Amino acid sequence: MKNESIILYAKILKKVFPYQNVIEIAKILSYNVAFLDSDLKFLIANTYRYNNGKKAILINSRYNDKSRNILCAHELGHAILDHPAKSNYKDKNLNHEYQANLFAVSLLFNEEDFNTPFIHMSNYVLQTILDINIEIKLN
Repeated sequence: MKNESIILYAKILKKVFPYQNVIEIAKILSYNVAFLDSDLKFLIANTYRYNNGKKAILINSRYNDKSRNILCAHELGHAILDHPAKSNYKDKNLNHEYQANLFAVSLLFNEEDFNTPFIHMSNYVLQTILDINIEIKLN
């Protein structure tokens, strides 16, 4: 899918589901969303494909609700864009990571709030927008 289409699709979803609870959006779109309490070294969030082709989004429950929503938006991007089940999150140069970040930022934020259109943002900028809004749940 072209980057312009990714942004458009996210904006359409935002209009159809204006409440921005991405976890609920993912469930309505028939993706299983599950939470796992795991060491953050082993799991932040991931998208899995079952043998029958259905996809599930798994999110570490050690994050607060806002952070889970952001992580789910990124993983929903992978699921909708039909990326392979496993990509390396740490490799910032992967096109799949760029596309998932572009989708998540387009879904969660209003483009008018930025000085640069989403389409002109690098993966580093998109990832930074997401990362600065993610935090671990404090007990």
